[in-house]
Amino acid sequence: MDRRPVVLHVMDKFGVRGSSIHGVTRLLSWWFPRFDARRYRVRLIGLRPRDAASDHLAQQGVDVQVLGKSKFDPSTLSALVGLIRQERARIVHLHGYGASNFGRVAARLTGVRTIVHEHFVDPAMPGYQGIVDAALARWTDRGIAVSQSVKTFMVAKRRLPAVRVQVIFNGAPLEEFRARNGAEVEALRARWGIPEGVPVLGTVGRIDEQKGNRYLLEAAAALRRAGRRVKVMLVGDGPLLGALQAQCRAAGLEQDVIFTGFQEDIPALQSLFTIQVFPSLWEGTPLTLFEAMGTGRAIVATTADGLGEVLTDGHNARLVAPRDAAGLGAALDSVLADPAQAARLAAQALADSGRFHIQRSVDAMQAMYDELLAAGAVSGAPRG
Repeated sequence: MDRRPVVLHVMDKFGVRGSSIHGVTRLLSWWFPRFDARRYRVRLIGLRPRDAASDHLAQQGVDVQVLGKSKFDPSTLSALVGLIRQERARIVHLHGYGASNFGRVAARLTGVRTIVHEHFVDPAMPGYQGIVDAALARWTDRGIAVSQSVKTFMVAKRRLPAVRVQVIFNGAPLEEFRARNGAEVEALRARWGIPEGVPVLGTVGRIDEQKGNRYLLEAAAALRRAGRRVKVMLVGDGPLLGALQAQCRAAGLEQDVIFTGFQEDIPALQSLFTIQVFPSLWEGTPLTLFEAMGTGRAIVATTADGLGEVLTDGHNARLVAPRDAAGLGAALDSVLADPAQAARLAAQALADSGRFHIQRSVDAMQAMYDELLAAGAVSGAPRG
């Protein structure tokens, strides 16, 4: 008989409309192979119907099951209760509003421990969620925040006591993110039509409002007007792709901006970047930040949430305020004009990246599991 304690990760959905593979999908594909299979059996449950992201996770070898429920389907509760009992789960690890709402009630009915994991500061949190969170706070054993700013959000908006919330930064499998060199980079530049000697400003992520790419394009237009020749690479897809392409046409940037669409080999493209740019308006802590640090890129970013916690202006990056296209352009121009500064920032980012290996995140979660397992079942909860 398998005596390993079962941990169920329950998530609303794995994909985001208009984007092929969401950052959290990549995070899950990194986490699951690194959980200690000798100590736990960890499963992944999605509340919504199957999609490209869930298929991608299954292809990566992640044990994933989808329930096919709609957003407010009340049968979600009974389905989760049934799963917890069937799997004899000891902990439910919850991601997303629906998962944390239905999941905490299901956990209470079955006497298992709960973790609510928040991945970003949500400026559009539904009004009802704070009421639900206040009611369910007493049924929440632990919270995980991916940055201190996310912890502040969880305490102020999601109504969790600060003492129960632990900051566990995301990370990346840094050994997979190393810059390519020589002939491979030359071939990539030729493939994407980047002339020799022209610097590349690159950003990786969903093409949506959160990522602030329109401010990067405004900054690029200003650099062009000032006579600085650059290429901009936007790696990813998303709902604002058409709007950003129209912005490029209006600014006369069609020949200067490359929209790559979704790409699998991120390290190869990062190897083309002179500067990796993070013009985000709000965040948790983006995975591509740790990838950029591990690849040894010079970084220019906004101070949004976790970006401003991992990065320090003048130490391992140049930082500007969100929505400040002029400030972003000035910071980019400063780094482009000073190769010694760019090299120093890149080297420090690479040195600092060691603190953010994905295994450290997994180890911290497993330590939390051990603590909750030692506490036993929830006292007074019906187990049925």
